[in-house]
Amino acid sequence: MLYRVPPAHVHFFKAMSSKELEHNHLLRLYTYSVNGTAYDCHVHQYAGITGIKYGHYHNYFGTTGPAIALQNGRHIHFLEGTVEQNAFNTSRGKALVISAEKEGLIEELHQHTYSGYSTVGFGYEPW
Repeated sequence: MLYRVPPAHVHFFKAMSSKELEHNHLLRLYTYSVNGTAYDCHVHQYAGITGIKYGHYHNYFGTTGPAIALQNGRHIHFLEGTVEQNAFNTSRGKALVISAEKEGLIEELHQHTYSGYSTVGFGYEPW
């Protein structure tokens, strides 16, 4: 029997984090590429940094929930998690300094949560 591997694809995700210490952060990411269909319960890994606000940012990483089939045969994924504390903010050019000068500086250690749904898969390799 010949088994055909489903095509690899990615998803985009965009959400605002929860509000902590009177601010939140934008998360924008592409998942890592995975072979899968709407019906095989596959998941994707992801990692990134939030947008910079008040002179800091947060790292985040995780695994999506399993594929959620849509009526048209495509699928999405649910993402949720908690960003890491802002303890190790290394320079991003002058972005951290510019943000601190423009918005103020929050140095207190804190975290934010996030959740939402990805876009449908795209970038499929041909079968």
